[in-house]
Amino acid sequence: MSWHEAMAEALLANGIRAMAYVPDEMTGELLERLENTPEVDVYSVTREEEGVGVLSGAYLGGRRGALIIQASGVGNSVNALASLNVACKIPVLLLVGERGGLKEFNPCQVPLGRAVPQVLGAIGIQSFPIYHEDEISELVEGACQLAFSTQFPVALILTTRLTGGKPV
Repeated sequence: MSWHEAMAEALLANGIRAMAYVPDEMTGELLERLENTPEVDVYSVTREEEGVGVLSGAYLGGRRGALIIQASGVGNSVNALASLNVACKIPVLLLVGERGGLKEFNPCQVPLGRAVPQVLGAIGIQSFPIYHEDEISELVEGACQLAFSTQFPVALILTTRLTGGKPV
């Protein structure tokens, strides 16, 4: 089973029924799988903070959500996450595609990519890296339990060891 198939199954098993994403080649197969799952509402958004808003509304309407973004998108979403999700205790699962680490080809991705765990931590969001496919089920389950029982966002970092990185 591929990492994206394992991730889709884990998300579904943990009640994720709303997904928002900024289009990205690294997570394309995961998104395609979820878009073809009738019980999941999938929203393509133009900016990460738009996804934060969509998924916050979905949660208030009774649906658990996950936001799929690149590490650089964390920078775009910090204010929305801090002032809405953290401040108002609206949980969301963040799936953050690692940039700026192993196999990176774009020097512009390195500074924020390296800082993602610290940036998220500074606003009270815990993050956990996923390095191998066999960790996906356990980490998604744990992150969902943490997020939706405490009502705080939680991030899972999709490392390049897991995804293979962004194609050049």
